[in-house]
Amino acid sequence: MFTKKSHADVKKSTAKLQDCKKDSASRLRHLRTILDNVDYEESKSLFETNYSHVYFILYDTFIQAEANLKQKVHKAHREELDGSLWLLEKILCLLPELLARRWQCHSLSRIMAKLLHLGNSPKLRREGVKYFLLWYQTLGGNAPGYVHAMYADLIPGLIVPQKGVVGPDTEFNTTDFLSHPNMKADGGMASVFHDNAFSHPVQSSEVVALLPPSSSEKSAPPDPRDGLEVLLNSMVQTAACLRWRDNRAQKDHRAFAFLLQRFKEVFLPVFSPSFDASQSIYSPRLEMPVMRSIHKKEEVMASCVVVLINWVSRFTHERLLSHRLDCALQIEGVDHQRLLGYQQGLIVRDVFYVSRENINFVHEVYRQAFLLNFTSKAQIEAIRTAIAVYRDWMTGSTPPPFLLEPNDEHTTTTSTPSSHSNAGGTPRSQRLRTPSYVGAMQQGSKEEQQVVRAGMQNVLQVFVTNAANVFLVNTANLNICFPTRSRDYRSTPLQEQTEICKKVLNVYRTMVMNTRMESRTWEQLLLVLLQVTSVVLHQNPPPSGSKSANLGGILGSAIFQTLIVTWIRAHTNVPVNVVLWEKFLTVLQSLTHREELIVEWNKTIQTLTRVFSRYTYGINLLDLPLDRVAESRGKRRRIGSVWQGSGSNSASASVSASVQRERESLAESNSSRSDENSQGTGSNSQAPLLQPANRTHHQHTQSHGGGTGHGSRPVPLTPMLSRSYSEGSLASAARNSRIRRRRVVAAPKAEAPVDMRACLEHSLSTQSNAQDMRRAMSLDSLAPVRKSRRRRGSQQGVDDVDGYQDGDQVEDNESGAGSRSPSPTASSGIEGGSIKDAQLHIDVLAADTGSLEDGNSGSFGAGSYGSERRSIMLGGAATGWLPDSTSIMWKRMLGALGDVNRIPKSELHAQVFKHLLEMTQNLIKIKQNQGISTDNQSTPPPPTLVPPIGVVAPWCYGALSLDRSFKKGKLWALQLLCALALQGAVGMQQLPLFYHALHQLLTGEDRDLIYAIMKHLEGPRLLSLLLPGHTLLLLDLVHASAILLTSLEVTRNTPRAEVAALLGSLLSYPPTLLPRPVLQPTAQQFELMECPDLQDHILNIMLRCARREPSAKARCIALCQLGQWLLLRLSQPTRNAAQRGQFQQAVPHPKDVLLPKETTNANSFNPRIREVLQVLLQALQFKHHTIAVIAVDALKLCAERGRQLAAIERVPQLIITALCKALEIQNVSKPKDADKVVLTSLMLCLGEFCMAIPAALMLEPYNDQGDTLVLQVLRVLLQVASGAPRHERVKLTSDDDFDMHIANDDLQGDGRLPEASYQTSETIQACISAIRLCAKAVAMHLVTHLGHFPMGIGASRLSSMVEEQDDIYGGSGSIGGTQLERRDSVELPSVVNAQNLQLFMLNSGLVASFIELPTLKLPGGGITAGLVTAEKQVRVLMRDLNGKACWDASILYSEPRKCDAAAAMPAHTQFSSERYDGPSRLAKQCQPMDSMVGHELQLPRHTLRHRPAGVLPLAKDVAPDLDQLDDMLAYIGHTSPECVPPTVSELNAPSCSPLSSSQEAQAISVILNQRVLEQEFVAHAAQQPAASALRHASSSSSLLQPDQRSLHSASASFDSFTGAGSLPNRVETPFQYCRLLFAHLGLAGWERRSRTHLLQRSEKLLRELRNVDLQKCRETHKMAVIYVAAGQEDKTSILRNTSGSSMYEMFVSALGWEIELETHNGFLGGLPRQGCGATAPYYATPFLEVVYHVATRMPSDSSEAMLLKTRHLGNDEVHIVWSEHHRDYRRDILPTEFCDVLIVVYPLRNGLFRVTVNRKPEVPWFGPLANESVVSGACLATLIRATAINASRTKRAALPLYQQFYEERNRSLDSVSSRYKESTTFEDFASRIYNPMPLSTLGTLRESNASSAGAPLAAALIDHNRASVKGWVQASIDSTPTLGIAPSASAGSTAAMEAATNSGIASASPRGPRKLGAPFKSVTKKHSLQQIVVGGSSGGSAGGDTPPESPTLPLRRIK
Repeated sequence: MFTKKSHADVKKSTAKLQDCKKDSASRLRHLRTILDNVDYEESKSLFETNYSHVYFILYDTFIQAEANLKQKVHKAHREELDGSLWLLEKILCLLPELLARRWQCHSLSRIMAKLLHLGNSPKLRREGVKYFLLWYQTLGGNAPGYVHAMYADLIPGLIVPQKGVVGPDTEFNTTDFLSHPNMKADGGMASVFHDNAFSHPVQSSEVVALLPPSSSEKSAPPDPRDGLEVLLNSMVQTAACLRWRDNRAQKDHRAFAFLLQRFKEVFLPVFSPSFDASQSIYSPRLEMPVMRSIHKKEEVMASCVVVLINWVSRFTHERLLSHRLDCALQIEGVDHQRLLGYQQGLIVRDVFYVSRENINFVHEVYRQAFLLNFTSKAQIEAIRTAIAVYRDWMTGSTPPPFLLEPNDEHTTTTSTPSSHSNAGGTPRSQRLRTPSYVGAMQQGSKEEQQVVRAGMQNVLQVFVTNAANVFLVNTANLNICFPTRSRDYRSTPLQEQTEICKKVLNVYRTMVMNTRMESRTWEQLLLVLLQVTSVVLHQNPPPSGSKSANLGGILGSAIFQTLIVTWIRAHTNVPVNVVLWEKFLTVLQSLTHREELIVEWNKTIQTLTRVFSRYTYGINLLDLPLDRVAESRGKRRRIGSVWQGSGSNSASASVSASVQRERESLAESNSSRSDENSQGTGSNSQAPLLQPANRTHHQHTQSHGGGTGHGSRPVPLTPMLSRSYSEGSLASAARNSRIRRRRVVAAPKAEAPVDMRACLEHSLSTQSNAQDMRRAMSLDSLAPVRKSRRRRGSQQGVDDVDGYQDGDQVEDNESGAGSRSPSPTASSGIEGGSIKDAQLHIDVLAADTGSLEDGNSGSFGAGSYGSERRSIMLGGAATGWLPDSTSIMWKRMLGALGDVNRIPKSELHAQVFKHLLEMTQNLIKIKQNQGISTDNQSTPPPPTLVPPIGVVAPWCYGALSLDRSFKKGKLWALQLLCALALQGAVGMQQLPLFYHALHQLLTGEDRDLIYAIMKHLEGPRLLSLLLPGHTLLLLDLVHASAILLTSLEVTRNTPRAEVAALLGSLLSYPPTLLPRPVLQPTAQQFELMECPDLQDHILNIMLRCARREPSAKARCIALCQLGQWLLLRLSQPTRNAAQRGQFQQAVPHPKDVLLPKETTNANSFNPRIREVLQVLLQALQFKHHTIAVIAVDALKLCAERGRQLAAIERVPQLIITALCKALEIQNVSKPKDADKVVLTSLMLCLGEFCMAIPAALMLEPYNDQGDTLVLQVLRVLLQVASGAPRHERVKLTSDDDFDMHIANDDLQGDGRLPEASYQTSETIQACISAIRLCAKAVAMHLVTHLGHFPMGIGASRLSSMVEEQDDIYGGSGSIGGTQLERRDSVELPSVVNAQNLQLFMLNSGLVASFIELPTLKLPGGGITAGLVTAEKQVRVLMRDLNGKACWDASILYSEPRKCDAAAAMPAHTQFSSERYDGPSRLAKQCQPMDSMVGHELQLPRHTLRHRPAGVLPLAKDVAPDLDQLDDMLAYIGHTSPECVPPTVSELNAPSCSPLSSSQEAQAISVILNQRVLEQEFVAHAAQQPAASALRHASSSSSLLQPDQRSLHSASASFDSFTGAGSLPNRVETPFQYCRLLFAHLGLAGWERRSRTHLLQRSEKLLRELRNVDLQKCRETHKMAVIYVAAGQEDKTSILRNTSGSSMYEMFVSALGWEIELETHNGFLGGLPRQGCGATAPYYATPFLEVVYHVATRMPSDSSEAMLLKTRHLGNDEVHIVWSEHHRDYRRDILPTEFCDVLIVVYPLRNGLFRVTVNRKPEVPWFGPLANESVVSGACLATLIRATAINASRTKRAALPLYQQFYEERNRSLDSVSSRYKESTTFEDFASRIYNPMPLSTLGTLRESNASSAGAPLAAALIDHNRASVKGWVQASIDSTPTLGIAPSASAGSTAAMEAATNSGIASASPRGPRKLGAPFKSVTKKHSLQQIVVGGSSGGSAGGDTPPESPTLPLRRIK
């Protein structure tokens, strides 16, 4: 930059310099010029040559400046002084060799004394110190004594005791010299050194201040701290400044070493008397630190110690040095000053590290730091510094030399260029040092390097021991505050101490997790932690509420946690002395009064349980197989991690399940692991790639992942939470391992990684606020530089927190064995971020393989370990978790608190038991998850190892014997024992203890304990466990239950429902299973007693419970159990238990068949049935809707036992009356949805009872007015249906004890009936209409079916299957196989156009079809056998809410024996009704009209004979000339004269005509005229029969137009039916008999006209009617029945079962009766007739049908069959499972969206059955079986069926907009009546009754049908729910016109064909379902609209015969 002047200028200036005549100032100026133009070497030569001149110039200018400054301090004078001082510095630096020989020693000492005068300004004095040190280090050991004395006075305020001057010239004492008498003589200012003779010395002048401080500078008294700081800084500044001629580097080092040594000797003992120079890290003395107190006197000295610590840390703290290096390198070129500064730092550090003594000095300085007392901010910062230094030594990239192992040959084998260990320099330091320096340093031998090596372990031990001192000072009482950055917050010493302690703990944790430690180090760490724990936490705990009042309160949990985790880590890594374990136990047991210990112990146990689970049983508790199975549908696992709240101690599992499972199967070998690379995690991308895996044990790694490398900047861990960089944290440890893991999952990403899951969520958590967090994060900006816990070169996860350095699955809490997927963290932090990073992970402890040659050491997935691998605990070599070490450690930690029943505080005692319960629940989870099928295809074998669930039972028994103050703990212990009992973990040895405890508590006085037992034994679950001898406790349980139920305590914890269920199960126990001896329920006594009336006692309690129970759920259960008891008592009236366990069949029997069991008389029934019934009936009136519905359900159970009820006096009347009364009471004016459900249930129940009770009872009058039960029921139903005003309400008063109030509605949230959130007029109206419709439907059912269910055809049909077109073409035929052929659609054209049929709407809900048919010839004559009837009959089909009814009516002429009498006119009509039809052809007939024989007599009235008045006319005396009616009237009048009105003489006397005689005559003449006209018409019509026949024959020609064919066929098709049996000369219209019947029924009257309408006959109408016929007339349910054999726990094996055990088959058969699917004509529940088995169980009552999809009945031989089976079962809403497997059945075995209710039956060894009822949350509560019931076999099937039906019903009721069957049917009927009602005038109406299809109508029909020639086929396909389309395909082929084929009489349309097919069936037409397919093989094709014409001759027809292969007989022809 600057050019040097020519050499001539330098020479000139040199000459002037040497010129003594010139003044000193100009000579100094020339000297400056010279030095500016020459380099250092020349400068040194110049000074050495002219040293005398130079020194003279110095002296002269200094004296001149001194003199001037004494007169006046002026700027120029100050500059003079500066010039002389500059020269002084040059002399000191350039002439070290001269000075070392004491050259100018005295003169310089005077100058130094003046510069060091205390009166000088601080700046000048600082410079003086620097110059003195330059001179002093030059003199070194050669310095005279007074110089040493001057050194001792360098620090003002620090009094150094003078021990006399030590040095080579001790005989020459300065003070003696100065006090010599000759020195006292007066003299001038001449220097004492310029003497002429010793005897005439120049007098010494007094040393005074050169430059007093200015006004701006403080003149405070001297502070030793400042002086010390100046001294230490000057020591550094003077290093490397001396220009020695040779060996400069060594001499620089030696000079600084001298200063350091002098400092240690002179000042150190003064300000730090406790400094112990004997402490050595080479043979460390590791005494345990003890508690110390704070002395105020030491504070001044402590501040000096702080200065020393900070100074030492500047040169020993790695990051500070590298930081300064980076700063030095940023300058372009070489800045001499910066370079010098850096070099000085290196020299200082090298001196520090050069000898053992100095290294010990450094460590002792830091020990002093740990001994500071937190009384000033500076002390606190010094402690922080010391911690940071040690942490960085441990984790830094370049360890100081003393950390290297003594026996290590390689100095360093890092990835950086080789550097020299004695220099300890960073890689770039080499080029900054001069070659001579390097050469000097390299002369140190390797032996010397080895000498200073102490090894990592020694340093760790020293640090661990020393750092513990920060805990052991009590700062709680110090009344000091330190300002913080936040103005409104001041911290206290305690808070600062807390922060420091956290940092120390953090380093401890880093060591535990990441640092390889030897056994001695582990033990030292454990001992220190024990000492800290016992001392800090044995301080008296502060009073409650002030937890933060001392260190133990704040850090308790952190200390415990660190101790425990260190303990566990130590035992998994090295063998630990057993004495230590005993100490550990002693410390923990002495601290059980501290809550923090309990909390940390719990966390440890929970975590160890997870580890235990994973390593011993191969089950990951945070990713359980069962959870995976349940969540596999619908829940996508996310890969990545989720931040949890900082307080949570367990994080949700959100690993990728697929990755996790994939990893489970990987056997991860060593090579694959070593290949995984943690590329610098986001901050240092220069991290080297991996070296081969077989590296030596001595190598160590350099990894700056996440921390600060050289020049790199710290990266925050996550975007959400920037971490504090002030601690060496475990979080940084987590990063590498996660990157390793991520590489397996996907490509490694270099963004800032997320923190790992804290597997033990063991981060130390205390409360903090934001200021704490900010403070903690800003303590210092040192980013954590980590160091591998194993000093090996494997760059892989240096500190895998999971700890699988060599080869274990890098496990986190989330993943299963072998998983490497990343996982979230729950990092709860101490003080908001201080300890947060250093999370201690237990369940993923490192497998630090002791044997490196074992590649797999430490890596073992579930069960993949070999038996030869033994853990360190068992004397093996394998570190980390193995099954054996896990089990040992789990059990050891479980017992770490000693006997938990000795814990002094009851709250903590309770807490411990609560935690033990949680642990046990986890063990139970492990057990439940063992052997779970993950693919649901096969069931794994049972596990060999089972978790020790009952290990803590002894503690529980001990806890139960404690006094009352430990009640909370006893409650938890009790819950734990009950949980063990339910899991079967109470073995035979424990049972006496268990029963003893239960007996004492159940009979004791503490109700809470009683309630706990009843609650946690889960009611009836205890009974189903079948523990040996459990029946001994039954009386105790009953006694306790009575206490509980009679108390009015209704809280969430009162187990009222469980108790009610328990008693209910006992109530229905078979008597043989009830115990003989039971324990007497008295406390402290154990005596047996007999209790024969136990069930009566229970019944009393249950009755009281049902009457007065304040809890809704318990009341429901009580009512259900009473219903079960009733069912049982009615099923087994005679109390003999011989039939126990037999399932009762549910086959319905006709009413008139007496069953053998019903012959028992009434007195054999239990006398209390009536009482129980009354309670149930009372409950019907409940305003709580759910309870009312449950009561209905319970009561309905008895409906199946109607005959038994009828046998008990007045019970039927009681039930019917109560139901009616309840209906009146529940029928509110503005009903809601829930009211609708209640009323509907009541009405259907009422209907069931009416149908169940024998009809004779129902019709029997029960009072004087002759009212019957039926009448009463119909009245109430009418009242409900019509909405009539209700009468005064009268409640049943038979039971005044009944409480209608529910205090605790625990069905509120769960199990409530659906309730609209708000009510509108529309919702109310909808409810009202639904309720009325239900009443109407029930009433119509009763009217139709009462006494007629089931009919002969069986219970499967309520509706007729007859249709309009049946039997129209019927001839006389035999009953062949074809009678089962079923017509599957109304044949549209034939019905639409038929003349013999008319459709009426008799009212809005009743559609009637009147059809005139030829008389059907039935086998044996049918109901008309032997009677003379007309040759035609009338069929009436009626469709209403009830279904479809068919009535066949026939005109009756006479009885057989009167057939010779000519019967010209009909007198009466006879009906046969048919509503049930099926395979049995003989329908049960009934005659609503009396079939009395009547005669139309030809004789005139006055010729009749009369009997005498007193003779009764009998049928046997009848004669043609006797008038029976006339004689009867005469007889009545004679025998009962009171019947004769006063104005009448005789009853049979004709009354006088109301008409006048003229009017009468007129009417007679009109009638006679009419008769004449009719006779003429008849005679005229009889003359033309032949013409008529010809016309009909020609009308069948195919050449006719469609309209002509339609017209002819419509007008004449029925002429053919007169046939051979018709009367001669008689022509009838086709609808004549229908019209007659219509008139006889009174339907043609004018008053009926307003309700009776014709319906428009069209295809659409017929389709609507088809739809109506398809609507159900009963409630229908379908349910799945599944069989699970023993050992089956997967879908495939369960569904492949084709049969079950005999008990199961009996159960299925008792659920209903078997039906053949192919012929069944009732509800099928979606089952196809073929392909899903041949039969299925089916059950029906008058109001419902149930079909069961039984899995074992369906084939499973192919994948299609399995798919079909799965579909049917999966779509059912109710599943009934019969399980013989030892484990409970789970929903997810057959995963389905449905299965809203799961009912599982488990057979028990004692012949009873355990039933569980599991419902989804949205399904309301239902009965009669509750969850966990124990049921006897007698009523099992009935109860299961009833429960399943109620479940299905309740589920549907909860659906919005669900409609009942009658609502749907009503809607269809309304649709028919509203759309197709034909408005006609009365005349038109009447004419259509005479002639259903007038010509005009036919024309209209023709036009409407002509446009849709193909419509019949399409319409029928749309309308009819056919099971096969094959027949229709054939029909469509048949219906296409084929040219060239002559027409025949066979049908062209499908319906006509089928009519022809069935024409031979002369039957009443009930028929079974047809087997589908093409009915004909070859049929002549015709146009589909051609109508069939019977008879007639046409070209191609074979004489009018039926089609080929038709199974029917030929039709009749017209003659």
